Amino acid sequence: MNHPNGTRWDERVDRLDVSCDGRIAMPCGGEDTACMIESERDLFVHELRELYHIERELEELQAQLAESATDEDLEEYYAAHSETTTDQIARLEPIFEGLQAEPGPVESSSLDGLRSEREAIVEDLMDPILGDLTDAELGRAIERLEITKLETLLTLADRMDLPGEIVDPLEQTKRDAEQGLEQLQRMPM
Repeated sequence: MNHPNGTRWDERVDRLDVSCDGRIAMPCGGEDTACMIESERDLFVHELRELYHIERELEELQAQLAESATDEDLEEYYAAHSETTTDQIARLEPIFEGLQAEPGPVESSSLDGLRSEREAIVEDLMDPILGDLTDAELGRAIERLEITKLETLLTLADRMDLPGEIVDPLEQTKRDAEQGLEQLQRMPM
């Protein structure tokens, strides 16, 4: 696929890996935590790594939330959504290959904060049913976080004129997150 300036998309990605002084850019989010985000591509890779990390963390968290749920609908949601999350991860991994980037971990302080807040509230609950409300709130907040990350990635993808192989999986993942949010909003808690 060609960019409007006539270069192939993959040629532009290769060129973006080299800084203006000719040095190879260090990948952001891996062992080098002091990397600089110098381009749209760097920001795209950083955001993609953070989203990937969020999804990986959610694989474990959703199983815990399903197990702690007292509401059958909420338990079913988290159990089913765990499969959706696995599909989303599988959808994101080829994007890294297309970008010639590694899916190194970028911690999500937003997700960490949401989890910490939930844990603090759950510790103080006297009624386990109130835990379902807290867990549904956490689910809605996480879906909104995912949607926001995906909106940023799609905006960057548009600005960078990235091909459908990159954009289509992001759009599908965004639709999944929007559907998950709608499901949680419809639950009578």
